[in-house]
Amino acid sequence: MAPDDFGRALTPGGRTDARRIGEWIADSRLTPDRCIYSGAVRTRETFERVASALPHPIEAVEQNALYEATRFLILGLLRELPVSARIHLVVGHNPGMGDIANLLAGEGRATERMRLAAKFPTAALAVIAFDRPDWSDLGPGAGRLESFVTPADL
Repeated sequence: MAPDDFGRALTPGGRTDARRIGEWIADSRLTPDRCIYSGAVRTRETFERVASALPHPIEAVEQNALYEATRFLILGLLRELPVSARIHLVVGHNPGMGDIANLLAGEGRATERMRLAAKFPTAALAVIAFDRPDWSDLGPGAGRLESFVTPADL
């Protein structure tokens, strides 16, 4: 990535997409308890716009390791998430975010999993459920893809 990529802001379309995804999260009653987001300007802005559409404030932690992270680094970060939070939102960058969603989504509707595998566009949201009491033992195929939503779907 270009040296100035970390400081790049969201485009006007990106701001709209982030707000719309936040509204979808709120309408679906999937308000996260906690969020981790990359320290890049556009991921912080994405989180802020998503959070502004939610019914109540959520805990948010800047995690610079998400910038240019591989799926295995993201998996390590997910394994460290606190058990106290039931729903987590992760705001990061591709290709890592698309890769981790595909790695974890071992179950779910085949059409949605194929769509997820084909492309994980900017501002996409993969809702993945896990049938385990904590995050420490997450691994490949451990989750069930409940929803895959892109700005184009809204």
